[in-house]
Amino acid sequence: MGANRKKPIKEMIQTLDEAFEIFESCTNLERGFPPGNPNRIYRLDRMRRLCDHFGNPQEEFKKIHIAGSKGKGSTAAYIGKLLATTGARIGIYSSPHLVDYRERFLIIGTEFPEKTALETARQLLENLTDINGKLPGTGKTTTFELLTLFAFLLFRNTNCDYAILETGLGGRLDATNVIEHPEAVLITSIEREHTEILGNHIHEIAKEKAGIIKTSSRVWTAKLPASAQNIIRLRTRETESSLTELAERLAKIEELPNFNNRVNKFAWKLKWRGLKTVPPASAINRIPVGISTSEMIHLSMGGYVQAENAALALLVARSLEPSLDFDGTRYTAGITAIEQLSLPGRFQFLKVNPPIILDGAHTPRSIAAAYEGFVQLTSRYTFDSPVLLFGSVAGKNHKSMARILCNNRNPIFKKIIVSTPGNFKPSNPREVAKSFVSQGADVEVIPNIKKAWITTLKLADNTRPIFITGSFYMIGEIASLKNDGWA
Repeated sequence: MGANRKKPIKEMIQTLDEAFEIFESCTNLERGFPPGNPNRIYRLDRMRRLCDHFGNPQEEFKKIHIAGSKGKGSTAAYIGKLLATTGARIGIYSSPHLVDYRERFLIIGTEFPEKTALETARQLLENLTDINGKLPGTGKTTTFELLTLFAFLLFRNTNCDYAILETGLGGRLDATNVIEHPEAVLITSIEREHTEILGNHIHEIAKEKAGIIKTSSRVWTAKLPASAQNIIRLRTRETESSLTELAERLAKIEELPNFNNRVNKFAWKLKWRGLKTVPPASAINRIPVGISTSEMIHLSMGGYVQAENAALALLVARSLEPSLDFDGTRYTAGITAIEQLSLPGRFQFLKVNPPIILDGAHTPRSIAAAYEGFVQLTSRYTFDSPVLLFGSVAGKNHKSMARILCNNRNPIFKKIIVSTPGNFKPSNPREVAKSFVSQGADVEVIPNIKKAWITTLKLADNTRPIFITGSFYMIGEIASLKNDGWA
C-alpha cells in the first residue's frame, strides 16, 4: 500500500517550470475558447471558492485594478515604477508573456524570487487537490485562474504593499475581479476584441470592462470612444464612485526634439488642465491631484499612446502618493523612474543602432500606435529604408493592419516579410501577404519563423532598421530566437 502512495508535491515538482507546465495543462483559454456556454467557464464563484480555500491572499495588500483593450501593461508598469520610488514594494500581474511565465509576475526593484515562487507553487498545488473537482461550473480550474491565484499568493508571500492587477479578458467575469476595495480602478482603452465573448459593439465591451468598478471606487479612464465613456460614467454613478477622465485633465501632448540625441528616448511635454472629475451621484467627491500647467517627460517606448499611458499613470500615482506631485519630495525620482521603463514586447529595442523594434500590436489601433512610434524613431536619423517582419494569427483584421503599415502616402518599408506566428490559431500567410501586395508593397512569404527572421536580418544587413509586429506570439518566438543567439 505504501508503495502506491502518491509522491508529495515537493518531490514531484523540482522546478518552477514544472509547476507552470501543470498550470498550463488545465483549460487554457488563451489557446482558444471551448465550445458551449461561456458562462460555464467564465464565472467568479469558482475563483472565490479557490481564494477562500487559500485564506483569501488577495486581501493582504492594496490593489490597483486595470482593464482595457490595450495599454494595460505599460500603464501598470508606469504606475508601479512611480509608486516604488516611495519605498513601497510593488507587485504587477500581467498577461500574456513572451517567453517565460515569470514575466507575468513582476516585483519591482528585485530579482524574480525564484525560491519563494517555487514554494508558493508547491503550496498551491498541494492544497489544490483538496478542492479541484468540487468547484462550480466545470468543476476544475482554468490556467488563468491558477496563475491569478498564484499571483495573489506570491504577492502575499513576498510582502507586497501594492499589487497592480491586469484583467486577462474583459473584466466583469475575469478571475482578477474577485478582489474587493481596490485603491484605484483604471480603464485604459476600449476597442472591438474577443467579440465572441465580450460582444460585437463598443458599448457591450465597455460594459464588461466597467464590471471591475466596485461601490465607492476611485476610477480613472484614458481617452475612450464616446459610447464607451458614457457606459463608464453610468457605472460610476450606479456605484457612487468618483471618476477622473484623462481627456478632461490633459489639454495637450506635444512631441519635443530628441532627448540628448539618444535613439531610444522620446521626449514629450504634458500640458495639464485644472482639476476635473465626475462626482458620484450622492456627493461631490473631488480627487486632489494638484497638477497644473505643464511638465516634460522622457520615455523609452515610442508613440503618442505611450505618452498618454504615462500621463494616466502620473494622475493615478500622484493621487495615491502625493509626494510624487510637482511640489512633492519624490517628484524627480518619479519622473526618472518612468524614463527608465522598458517592457518585453512593447516597443522593445532588440538593438539600438540601427534599431530593431519588437511590438506585440495585433489590432488596427495598436498597430497604428506602434507604427507611429517607429516612424517617429526612424525619421530622426539617416537610416536606409527599414524592413518589416509581420505575422498575424487567424481572425485578426490583417487588411486594415496592412493599410496602416503600408501607408501609401509615405511608404517607408523596403521589403515586407510575412510569416506565421507559431501554432496558435495559425493564419494563412499567403492570404495575409495579399493584403500587403494590394497596397503595392514588395512582399515575401516565409512561413517558418526562424527562416523569416534570418532572411529579415540579411535584408537589413546591419544598416536598415527592422520592425517586427502583428502578434504577441510571433514577438515571443523572435525573442526566443534572439535569446538562442539568432541575432
